[in-house]
Amino acid sequence: MLNLCFNPWGSEKDWKKRYVRFPNFDAAADVIVVEENGKWAGGGTAWFRDALLSNGKQTMVYTPGDLYTSPDFRGKGTYSTAMTSLNKLARDRGATLGFAFPSIYRIASLALHKYGFTDIFYPKTRIFVVNYEKFIDYILSHVREAYLPRKYNNLKLKLVVSYRSKAISNEVSKTFRVVNGQLQELGEVNNESENYDLTVKTRLDTLLKVSSRFYLGKRSFVWAAITALLQRRLGIRFSMKFLRILVSH
Repeated sequence: MLNLCFNPWGSEKDWKKRYVRFPNFDAAADVIVVEENGKWAGGGTAWFRDALLSNGKQTMVYTPGDLYTSPDFRGKGTYSTAMTSLNKLARDRGATLGFAFPSIYRIASLALHKYGFTDIFYPKTRIFVVNYEKFIDYILSHVREAYLPRKYNNLKLKLVVSYRSKAISNEVSKTFRVVNGQLQELGEVNNESENYDLTVKTRLDTLLKVSSRFYLGKRSFVWAAITALLQRRLGIRFSMKFLRILVSH
């Protein structure tokens, strides 16, 4: 069902790694399943943890996550039923607070207010990269896990990330092919004349700034990307094939 809803979500190994190995996770108790006329319509998961308060006491908190709706039941209130049921489950289990961390794979931020969630803060965070090579490899490992609509299958993509410091200056290039909605790495780039459907060149700091805006909403992300393009800190080159697919429905 997760693969059907998220195109694809992952393998059975991925499911066990994320769910079964999570401390104190109980599928029978922590997963909500929504049915309509006896058919599986959607659901969600409640993740429970103990939070340490400033006075030294502990309290149970929960995070709703991985809400999904079958394509056959979208627009029929399945999401709402799952979200309301997760909140009720948390109250019945004795949770004090619920925390939601919206992202592209989790709950949509615009929907949270309907179910009692209140915006409290979005921390402005600064980082220091200790090991550039290791950090870029970490970022690219998540790029490989990205999920794309199947209309992008067989497109060839290239990502070039450069980084500079007082002591180091280097560049890392990776190439990918879209296979079944996922990015399959092709290896290091040796032939600069080879054609790619999409090539993105940027510095590491720019990549972090633009990608972090994605979680603040589409407008913030688009504005950050346009600003980086105008300041020549982000370079994008695409083929006519990619443009046709991008604008197609």
